[in-house]
Parts: sequence; structure tokens; C-alpha cells
Amino acid sequence: MVLAELSLAIAAVKGVGEAIDAAKSVAEVAGALDNALNLSDKAKKDVPLKPIGKTEQIVSQKLGKFEDNTSGESTNLGAIVQEVTDAEALKREMYSLKIKLDNKWGPGTWDKILAIRAKRIAKQNRLEYEHEQRLIAQAKARKKFWMEVLKGLALIGFLSLFAWFAFLNY
Repeated sequence: MVLAELSLAIAAVKGVGEAIDAAKSVAEVAGALDNALNLSDKAKKDVPLKPIGKTEQIVSQKLGKFEDNTSGESTNLGAIVQEVTDAEALKREMYSLKIKLDNKWGPGTWDKILAIRAKRIAKQNRLEYEHEQRLIAQAKARKKFWMEVLKGLALIGFLSLFAWFAFLNY
């Protein structure tokens, strides 16, 4: 998790919580809620950081700062503590948001929103996968077509060459 993403997600969830108090319907906070959920999902993903390059490793070794930190993740205890506490704060804020939504618009509202969102994300992922598969199939068909064209041209060339030799020897 990246600290900046966690902080953004926490701020977005708090903003939605404040907007819920003034909203008359869920639709009024839908955009902010979607943004908060997307940021929360992004923060929960284990985003690989940029690895340290070879030059940076060599410079660190020359300066006597040898650390096998090729993943780019911080090994600083303060950064680790901040990351863990921010992740817990995000969980608490999401739970608080769930309670606010359920209290304002009835029990189960949060769960219904998450269930519908999960179905739509799954559908979107399935459609993207199917689209990729269609593109791969089209590329294979195109390659097969051009190979057949190439075979046909090679056959025509061979027959032309054969006919030319036959004509010269006739």
C-alpha cells in the first residue's frame, strides 16, 4: 500500500460521511461514494513500487549503505507504522460510512451497494476479458489469412518459374 493513496482514500471516505449528513438521497452522494470506494480499492491493492536501479545500488554500496532493498519498499519502521495505522484508519472510516448509510437509508443499504458494485465490476472485467479474447482471435485469423496469401503467392511464383524453365527448354 502506498501512504499517499491511503491518505486520499481516508479523506474521500470522510468527505462522503460528511455529505451523507446533508444528503436527501443516496444519489446525491453517489459520485463521492464511488470515488471513495475506488480510492479504497486502489489503496488496498498491493501496488509494486519502482525497484531501485542498478546504478543506485552500486552508489549505495560504494557509500557503505548496503541494503538489499531492490523492491523499492521502505524498511523504515516509521513508514511501516504509518502504513499499518493508515490502513486501520481506512477500515474504521469505511465501517463508519457503512453505519451512516445504514442509519440514514435503512439497514442493508451499504451491503446492497457493495453487492451491486461487485457484480458490475465483475461484469466489466468479464467484458474486458472477452474483448481481449476477440482481439486475439482476430489477430490469429489475420495472421492465418496472410499466411495463406503468402502460400498462394509462393505457389504462383513457383509455377511461373517452372513454366519459364519449361518454356526455355521447349
